[in-house]
Amino acid sequence: MFPIGSVTRGLVQRSLRAFVHPWPLVAAIALLPLRAAHSQPQPDSSGYITSGDGTRLYFAIYGSARDTVIVPGGVLLADALHSLRDGFTVVFYDPRGRGRSQWVADSKRLTMADELRDLEAIRAGLGISKAGMLGFSYLGLMTALYVADHPDRVTRLVQLGPMAPDEETASRYAPAEGKQRSDSAAARFARARAAASDTADLSAECRRWYEAYLPVYLGDPSNASRVSTELCTHENESPSRFIWRVDKTMRSLGRHWDYTKKAAAIRVPTLVIQGDKDFAVSPDGARRWAELIPDARLIMLYGAGHLTYVERSDRVLPALVRFFSGQWPPEAMQLRTSPRR
Repeated sequence: MFPIGSVTRGLVQRSLRAFVHPWPLVAAIALLPLRAAHSQPQPDSSGYITSGDGTRLYFAIYGSARDTVIVPGGVLLADALHSLRDGFTVVFYDPRGRGRSQWVADSKRLTMADELRDLEAIRAGLGISKAGMLGFSYLGLMTALYVADHPDRVTRLVQLGPMAPDEETASRYAPAEGKQRSDSAAARFARARAAASDTADLSAECRRWYEAYLPVYLGDPSNASRVSTELCTHENESPSRFIWRVDKTMRSLGRHWDYTKKAAAIRVPTLVIQGDKDFAVSPDGARRWAELIPDARLIMLYGAGHLTYVERSDRVLPALVRFFSGQWPPEAMQLRTSPRR
């Protein structure tokens, strides 16, 4: 659920070779932080669904409205998006190996195919016939693949800062400012670890990582104070775990992954929301989704980074409510002009 976006395998591998200063782009996809709140929102119900291979997946349900929205990555997003419960039944769940869900140590069970099967397990296990979907970062790619394969089970799709649909688009993105912020974050994290006496404490290590790397995921680094590190109470969110997990999922895509044909096959209304100062995933990836999906529109948030739901909650939340209610947000742009392939 959080941090893992359109990170390329090379970036992930560099993070693993030098854990003391993992490349931020990877983390963004694998574990993106939540918006700060004085108290954690309480779900109306919660529990576990067992996936096909026996992995226990944690879910939390907010609201009891007629229309349902399924959101993978609850450990990161529930705090920021739980207010959607006022108009919808929102089902958040933690992907395998993330948050409260069961840790998976077998790398062969950490593929994109496993992620897709887990999403179906949540939908079927809760008896949901049809729902809206919202995917953030690499889960924006995952939910799009699910929608392409199961159009009869989905009403609408939202992609927040999605991983690009193809490796070529993702690999072209190498902004100098992103590299500078990443290098600075690596240095901060290394200094913090060198001065710490509790590096074996997974929760403390997680907080150190976020304190160092949050500026990479924000358009305006001063917004870091708005991000909570409550997710660090879960062992699965420690950097040593989530970075390894991200690497395994990214490897499962293959060296030159390309899901552009899948994107063109999506037949539900799709809203793509992207920050133009996102250093975790390529903003061109969002534009590519909006061009490929026949009924898609894009909201580009100028000055926002990867965590648009934190920095521009004033724009994101109203857009989500309007879209899942069946209408396009007025600022959503239609980019596709060529005839359907």
